[in-house]
Amino acid sequence: MKTIYLILSICCTLLANGANKQDANGWYFITDSRTNAFDPSPIVTVADFEMLRIDSLLNTENTMTYVLTGKVKAGKIKTWADATEKATGKQIGFLYNGKIITAPQVNMKIENGNFLISSPELIEDREKILTIFEQLKKEMK
Repeated sequence: MKTIYLILSICCTLLANGANKQDANGWYFITDSRTNAFDPSPIVTVADFEMLRIDSLLNTENTMTYVLTGKVKAGKIKTWADATEKATGKQIGFLYNGKIITAPQVNMKIENGNFLISSPELIEDREKILTIFEQLKKEMK
C-alpha cells in the first residue's frame, strides 16, 4: 500500500511540474503561421543573448517608434546562422511570457548573430517595450 501512495505522489509531482512548465523566452521555429504554433525546442533563449538594446526613431508621421535589437553570444552565432538558413522563406518567432510577440519571415541566413524584435503592437508603446526590455535584461546571463 505504501508503494502505491509513493508512486501516486511521484506521478502527481511530475504532472504538476509539467503543467507549470513555461517555455523559455527566446526565438523558436514557427510550425503554423496561422496560429503562431511553434516548435518546443528554442533556437536560442534570452540566456544566449550577448547584447540587447532599445532603438527608437521618428517615423514619417512624426511618431516615435521603438524596437529591440540584439545579438546572440559568440558561442551561439553558428546555431543562429544555421537556424536562419533553415528558416529562409519561413517564419521564426520570439516567445515572450508564453506568447509569440513577433514572427518575421526570414529572408536569408543571418551570420553575424544579430536580431530585431518588433511588432505593430510594440513599436509605438514605449512603456510596453521598456517592460519587455527590462525583463529580458534580467534574464540575460
